[in-house]
Amino acid sequence: MRLAVLAWIAAFLIMAPAAAQTVPVDNVRLQVIAEEGYGRLVFDFYESPDLPEYKVSSKNGVLIIAFANPIAMRLTDIPAVLPDYVTVARLDPDRTGLRLGLKGAFRINTLVAGEKLFVDILPADWTGILPGLPSEVIDELSRRARDAAVDAERQRKAELVASGEPEVKLSVGRNPTFIRLQFDWNLDTGAKFAFEPPQARLHFALPVPLDLFDLKASLPTEIVSVASEVTLDGSDLILTFAEGVEPRFYENTKRQYVIDIDLQDGPEAVDIFSLLPQAQVVVPDSSAQTEAAVNSDDVSMPRETPIVRPEVTTIGATVRVAFPFAVRTAAAVFRRGDIVWLFFDTASTIEQPPDMSALMSVADSFDVVPANGTQIVRMHLSQDRLATLASEGQSWVLSLGDLLLSAEQPLKFTRIQDASGAFSMEANLENPAAVHELRDPEVGDMLSVVTAYPPSRAVVRALDFVDFSALKTVHGLAIKPNHDEVTVEIADAQTVVIGAARGLIVSAPQGANARDARAEAQVRDGYIDLNAYVELDLGNFTRRLEEMQHRAADAERKLHDSARLDLARFYLANQMGYEAIGVVDFLETELVNKQLESELRLIRAAANVAAGRPEDALADLNGEDMSAEVDAVMWRTIARADSLDFAGARADALASEEIVSAYPNWVQTAFLMAGIRAGLETGDDELVARLLGKIDTATLDTEQLTRYEFYSGRLDEAQGRFDEALDTYGQVIAADVRPTRAEAIFQTLKLLDHMNRLDAVRAAETLAAEVMVWRGGELEADMMTLLAELYFRTQDFRNAFETVHAVALTHAQSPEVQRLLEQARQNFADLYLNGQADAMQPVEALTLYYDYREFTPPGARGDEMVRNLARRLVKVDLLSQAAELLDYQISNRLEGAAKAQIAADLAVIDIADRKPDKALEALNISRMAGLPPSLERQRRVLEARALIDSGREDLALDLLASMDGRDSDLLRIDAHWRSKRYQDAAELIERLYSISNVAQPMTPTARSNIVRAAVGFVLANDRIGLSRLRSKFGEAMAETPEWPLFDFVTGEVEVTSNEFRKVAKQVADIDSLDAFLKSYSDIYAADGSLAPSRAADKG
Repeated sequence: MRLAVLAWIAAFLIMAPAAAQTVPVDNVRLQVIAEEGYGRLVFDFYESPDLPEYKVSSKNGVLIIAFANPIAMRLTDIPAVLPDYVTVARLDPDRTGLRLGLKGAFRINTLVAGEKLFVDILPADWTGILPGLPSEVIDELSRRARDAAVDAERQRKAELVASGEPEVKLSVGRNPTFIRLQFDWNLDTGAKFAFEPPQARLHFALPVPLDLFDLKASLPTEIVSVASEVTLDGSDLILTFAEGVEPRFYENTKRQYVIDIDLQDGPEAVDIFSLLPQAQVVVPDSSAQTEAAVNSDDVSMPRETPIVRPEVTTIGATVRVAFPFAVRTAAAVFRRGDIVWLFFDTASTIEQPPDMSALMSVADSFDVVPANGTQIVRMHLSQDRLATLASEGQSWVLSLGDLLLSAEQPLKFTRIQDASGAFSMEANLENPAAVHELRDPEVGDMLSVVTAYPPSRAVVRALDFVDFSALKTVHGLAIKPNHDEVTVEIADAQTVVIGAARGLIVSAPQGANARDARAEAQVRDGYIDLNAYVELDLGNFTRRLEEMQHRAADAERKLHDSARLDLARFYLANQMGYEAIGVVDFLETELVNKQLESELRLIRAAANVAAGRPEDALADLNGEDMSAEVDAVMWRTIARADSLDFAGARADALASEEIVSAYPNWVQTAFLMAGIRAGLETGDDELVARLLGKIDTATLDTEQLTRYEFYSGRLDEAQGRFDEALDTYGQVIAADVRPTRAEAIFQTLKLLDHMNRLDAVRAAETLAAEVMVWRGGELEADMMTLLAELYFRTQDFRNAFETVHAVALTHAQSPEVQRLLEQARQNFADLYLNGQADAMQPVEALTLYYDYREFTPPGARGDEMVRNLARRLVKVDLLSQAAELLDYQISNRLEGAAKAQIAADLAVIDIADRKPDKALEALNISRMAGLPPSLERQRRVLEARALIDSGREDLALDLLASMDGRDSDLLRIDAHWRSKRYQDAAELIERLYSISNVAQPMTPTARSNIVRAAVGFVLANDRIGLSRLRSKFGEAMAETPEWPLFDFVTGEVEVTSNEFRKVAKQVADIDSLDAFLKSYSDIYAADGSLAPSRAADKG
């Protein structure tokens, strides 16, 4: 028999060994692997989704791997693969197990991965980490987990939708300027928006069909088509837009999503002046008489003339005063201070409006003075209002409101010179009617007022010259002479001339300057003569472009350079910057005449300026050779302003101001606008005023005109003319041209704030709406910064921190944003350090912290902030949440003694929350030498309590062995009691509460412990100790509620009696944790340590 066994073993040993073999037989594949330092068996139940029940055991040198059911598996030569571990292997007869003969004592480890069982045979002295799963197995498990998660999520969504619970409603808002698609869900859901022109796709996470009827029923022209799809993963809305349409997507909440689509018309002007606090209307008993000095002494009015009765109506906050004249009437309107002056060239008597109530809401007087065929109306405003004059048929309508109903056409002043060399100024006022003289009774000066017929033309900003000033008007002209020689005359149907007997003192006309500049420009190396290439006629432009393109393509090689350079100049002169760049880049690669390199570089820089690429332009313009060229400096002025280098732009503007007139109008405008902004940002009001005066407003497009007005308003603001600045900003807002509209709103809010006239709540609402419309650039950062500051001011902390978070993501490098971030950290800390968060509900305060914890300031201030929040949460028994806060602190922020102190706070919270193991973990990871003795003792007390609560009483007693004090004695009592050393516990209680140490009357905790000691003496069968306890404490206990119980236990009681068992159980059920927390609080809370007032309920 023995020979047969040996022969069987030998047969196995002579089989060819292999490092790893796989035998796919039936339902199980066995793989045997000789790993480095150990052997591994892999059982793959590839036909089963799960691993069947199994048991792995090792006994007497035999490894047994047993399965609940028979397995179909052919054995590979295991001893040959694992000769150092296995001597023999066989299947049990019933095929439910595999037995392996081992060569010695080994350590067996098993791993499970899906349907695979890994059995590792390790040396008995194996140290370190046990072998893990192969990476490919882990990858496969991860893939399965992901697939399972996807399937589970799809199943969850399907079940949720089948229940009928999730619903979505599409609301279509049609506004005058945009259309809004708003999706409202009754459950939280995610959404993703992608836009690749012309199609946008909005994906919702829940597969709920979208009802698109309201949108399809009246599809705007901006949307070409709309469709929806529902898949297992969610629902999709597919929108196809018309060319040039760019939708905006917003996530308001997890239940509300919005798509805004702009229509052709711009948005209405913001009700910006409604942000002013409403003033009380005061109606005086009598109105002041207007003093007017007119050319004629005859101030009577014919009685037979018709009467004009103004009609007052209101539209929202705007008061309209209509003057219904029977014939076309010339007028002039302007405002000085709080007085609105209206001149009407009519003999008709103007009466007060029949109903003055609506007008009295904005004005407290309405006076009319007739003067030689002219009616002068004087209105004293009681509130700040913008004035707009418009013609409706034969009537003039004055609107007084928070916004301008229409943007006035600006008047342009031009300097002219006669044959004698005398200068005068021309104002291009269409259809002027008459010149009137007015002595202002409030100021005392004389004004020359020029009336005109419709349409409305205005002086949009006050202009000051040496000889006269042109006041800002709503319609017509109001000239204030600075000396008696100034005259105001109507020259023709288009022009009013302001002159003087010996001429006005003004600088030479721009035309002459331009001619001189062009003459000088020809000899400057850096001058690019673009004037000859400017082509405003489209037909001529196309013809010339084709000719130049053909010439550039067909010219002989020696003429290629000049032909292509001409084409680049033509593109640049006509503001086609990108095309010019393309030609220059191509020309550089084939340039023959190297003398053209300098001009080529300058053209490329200028083209980059025209294309709005200032950084690329500055790469050329900042070179030493170009910095010496005044023409290059002129181009650099624009580039520096566009790149926000305002100090550099100002310096360049001052250096190149005189030569810009040699360039086309668009270059002059770009340069002057850049220089004006540079002057505004650097505080050079003189430069700003000078450059504003050089701009020809007749050549400006709509956006440039609004920017001109905006810069005029900023100059008014810089020079202290705040009301004029607000009026100008209102005009820019009413013109509704982006981005000047947004800039004007932003500047208005800042100015109102500076004037202490800002309603912060309404300002925040206005600015929040504007921020949604305007995106990008420094303006967005400035607006969001102001919006956050307004939210902080109104204590809307959630919106404030959310705004700071959003602006920091997109404009992190902005100095203003960095300052805002610092303010946000300060405010965030103040919430939890100075008590502001105490006004919030605890959960709200915690949620705010979790949502914006990145604003936690660094250092001790931030740590104290978190500790205060934790203390607040502890007070309302939110122990787990407080523990989570402190755990983050000690894991991520703290080191040294501070970490040890906060860990003590965390430990006591965990103990109160009945999580002693977590308390021990917190104390262990923060353990260090050299702590202050008081802190070291505090931590040892907590560690002892945690050990007791986790059932390790002996360790706790060892820890307390060297400690004295009431708190440590109470812990010893608990440790002895829980380990059933009742004698020790009772004697310690007796010693602790001896009569000499007990205050009268005894506290409830003391009385409970005395009863506990009595039970302990009984359980220890110490009748002498029981008698001693009764004699010591009987008198003190006699008058307490616990006396019957104490009397019963210290009397003749049998340990085995049912009554005593009930008492013992009652004593055992007393929770000593609250007593510990109170004792801990009495000792350590005074030093600022956290101390929950009571423990969490058992559960």
